[in-house]
Amino acid sequence: MEGRILVANELTSYRQTIATVFRELHPGVEVFEADPDILDGEVVRLGPDLVICSRVTAVVRERVANWIELYPECKPFSTFCIEGERRAMEDIQLSDLLSVCARVL
Repeated sequence: MEGRILVANELTSYRQTIATVFRELHPGVEVFEADPDILDGEVVRLGPDLVICSRVTAVVRERVANWIELYPECKPFSTFCIEGERRAMEDIQLSDLLSVCARVL
């Protein structure tokens, strides 16, 4: 499995934990971490296959086919966009993130 994941959600500890789990469980995938403030620049620079962030930007929508908006504004739901198909989900778990990764990479 090859691909690139960019993890740029709020709370550094959550971001680091998600990135660590992806690296351990999917060693063939490049996992990058970025502060949400530089999300757009990192999307342009890296061309990721999947972005996990707290707030989806216009750049993410235009350039990335698969993204997860994880708990935007600390609300208890997340939005997934997989190949243009969007769906909202409450109380997302790490297993849900892993299943999206397995599906898109």
